[in-house]
Amino acid sequence: MSPASDAAFPDLAPQIPRDLVPLPRAASLLLWASAYLRGDVGPDDAVEIGLGAGHRHRAGGGADLFDWMTQLRRLPLVSARLVLPQPGRIAGLIGPPSAISRALLAEQAVVVTAAGLAEHTLVPQTEVLGADAARGVEVTWTQIPGTGAQVPPPAYSAGAREELLRALRRAADSAAHLDLVPEEPIPQASLPPDWTAAGVPRHVPGPARHLLVLAARTLLLTRAELAEGSSAAGLSGELAREELLRDLADAAREALVDQVNLLAAAELG
Repeated sequence: MSPASDAAFPDLAPQIPRDLVPLPRAASLLLWASAYLRGDVGPDDAVEIGLGAGHRHRAGGGADLFDWMTQLRRLPLVSARLVLPQPGRIAGLIGPPSAISRALLAEQAVVVTAAGLAEHTLVPQTEVLGADAARGVEVTWTQIPGTGAQVPPPAYSAGAREELLRALRRAADSAAHLDLVPEEPIPQASLPPDWTAAGVPRHVPGPARHLLVLAARTLLLTRAELAEGSSAAGLSGELAREELLRDLADAAREALVDQVNLLAAAELG
């Protein structure tokens, strides 16, 4: 692959602006797809805004997101939902095996059904250009046809927000040394290639926006803490810290998925 020119990737601010929310790329795209289906923006604007501004990035081919977004309007009884799968936790994925493996590798996907049947899975793939993303990130979206099998309607967890708040309180009580301040600005350098920073559509009410910010930033920060490893003294301290962080990450992931899917369900299906 030829190196990207610096002109293609303008300099970014040291911190993500407060009006932008760090999100997995699939979450941002689905939120703006719902804004398009609501009639708030056109499909071209929805795609551009949904791709976000948290990285120097360029399209890497693959699925045409404008076509994908307009396709949603043509599907009968369409439903689209966010899935953030982990090994052993693939609930919500619809197959075939190639879609499941791609979604697991990306740790995210948009799953689309039509009239209750598995229609397709949309998965982003990112490639860092240059050392430490100094040049930018190339993003390719792959659309994998579904199996056409019957898919049960998604179940939403009414207690996802409360569980996240409980997990945050447990973390605050048990590990004051952890550098987790989920409402503080996020440095650009800490944003992984598979995440972006995007505005929240205007139809999202204040409480829902706050939960999106809290869940996404908590997931991002716990993910970074887990990747860095422990400074706890002794094996028992390290294991306790990791268990605490995984519990917090799971709660944040569930709250983020539930909130994005509730917002999307209001405009789809």
